[in-house]
Amino acid sequence: METAQTVAAWIADNWSTELTLAEWWQRLADAGYAFPTWPAGLGGMNASTAQARQISSAITAAGVIGAPIGNGPSMGGPTVLAHGTPEQQQRFVGPLARGREAWAQLFSEPGAGSDLASLATSAVRDGDEFVINGQKVWNSFADMSDWGMLIARTDPDVPKHKGITYMMIDMNQPGVEVRPLVQMNGYPEFCEVFFTDARVPVANVIGGIGEGWSVAKTTLAFERAGAGGSRASGAINIGAGSKAGNLHQPVGELLAKAKQEANDPTMRTEVLLSSRTLIKMARQLGCTTDPVLRDRLMRYYANSQVYSWTGQRGRDNAKSGRPGPEVSTLKLQIAQLAHESRDLSMAMLGAEATLMGDATFEGGRIQRAALASPVPSLGGGTNEIQRNIIGEQTLGLPREPSNDNVIPFRELRRS
Repeated sequence: METAQTVAAWIADNWSTELTLAEWWQRLADAGYAFPTWPAGLGGMNASTAQARQISSAITAAGVIGAPIGNGPSMGGPTVLAHGTPEQQQRFVGPLARGREAWAQLFSEPGAGSDLASLATSAVRDGDEFVINGQKVWNSFADMSDWGMLIARTDPDVPKHKGITYMMIDMNQPGVEVRPLVQMNGYPEFCEVFFTDARVPVANVIGGIGEGWSVAKTTLAFERAGAGGSRASGAINIGAGSKAGNLHQPVGELLAKAKQEANDPTMRTEVLLSSRTLIKMARQLGCTTDPVLRDRLMRYYANSQVYSWTGQRGRDNAKSGRPGPEVSTLKLQIAQLAHESRDLSMAMLGAEATLMGDATFEGGRIQRAALASPVPSLGGGTNEIQRNIIGEQTLGLPREPSNDNVIPFRELRRS
C-alpha cells in the first residue's frame, strides 16, 4: 500500500520545475498517482478511496501541481470507465488522465434543462456515423474543450427516456460552433453550442444506442457529487487540454503564476465564502459587536460544520460499502450555504455591496461571490429536481403522475 512517505519520495525523485506540464502529468499518470482509484495504465492503480486520499494529500503537501481537473476527470472519465468498452477507455480516459484533452458536458438545452429527457438535439444514423443537429447551453468551458459528452435523440418514435444516446463528439470539427456566455459576475464560464451537420462515429457511442439515459444518469451522479464536494484545500490546479495553452509551459512558471493568482482576490470566482473568511471580514469591518450579526455568523459556522460532517459521513459510508443519501443532501446544503454567504456578506458591506471595482473591499471579491451564488442551486440539477430525487430515490415516495414515459417523444407537447 502506498504511504504518504512513499509518495513524497517519488515526488522528490520526479518533480522538477523545468519539466513541462505535459511531462509532469505523464509521470503522475504512469505512476498511478493522477487518479489512483482508476485502473492501472489509465492514470490510476486500482487504489481504495482511503488510499487515494492519502496520495492526494501527499501531493498537496508537497506543493506541486496536482492532477488535471475539470468535467472530464470529475464526470466523464468515471462514466466511460463504468459504461465504455476497453477500447473506448484506452482512447478517451488515457489522454484525459494525462491532461492532454479537456471535455465539456453537452446535456442541457434551451427547452430541456430540468426536464433533461425532453432534449431535441438529433443524431441521425448515416452509415458508420451520426449526423448531429441542435443546440446545447450552459456548457462549462466548452470553448476550451477538445471533446464533448453529448446526449442526443437517436429515436423520436419511443418514449423520451428510451430514444437517447450518449456519445463522444470531437469539438474541433466543422459544424460545431461554441459561443461563450458572460455571466453577471463578469466571467464567461458557460457557453452555448450549436451543431450543424456535425459528425460522430458510431464507435464513439458510450453504453449502446438508445441506452444514453442510463449512462447520462451516471454522469449526473458524479456531477452532483462534485457539486456537493470540494477540492483538496491547498491543491494547485492548472487548466488541462490543448486549448488552455499550458501543456508545453514549464511547471515552475505555472506554479508561480498559480500562487500569485491564489493571493489575488480579483482572480477568484468563488460561489461562497468560508465561515472563517466571513468572521475575519466581520472583524475587519468592525461588525462583531452587532448581536444580530453575531448570531447569523454563528448559524453560518454551524451550518458549515454540518456540511463538512455530512461529507465525511458520506465518504466513510462509501468506504465501508454502505452508500447513503449524503450526495443528494450535500448538493442542497452547498446551495443553502451559498445563499447564506451572499446575504451575510452583503449585510456586512452595507451600501458598498452595490459597488464593484478594485477600490471596494478586497477588490470586489465579495460582490463577485454574491453574483455567483445562484450557481449551486442550478448546476448539476436545480434544488427542486434534487428534492424530487431525494423523495423518490432515497425516501421511496411515489413519482408525480405522468404519461411521458409511455408516449413516443414526437407526440409529446413541448413548449
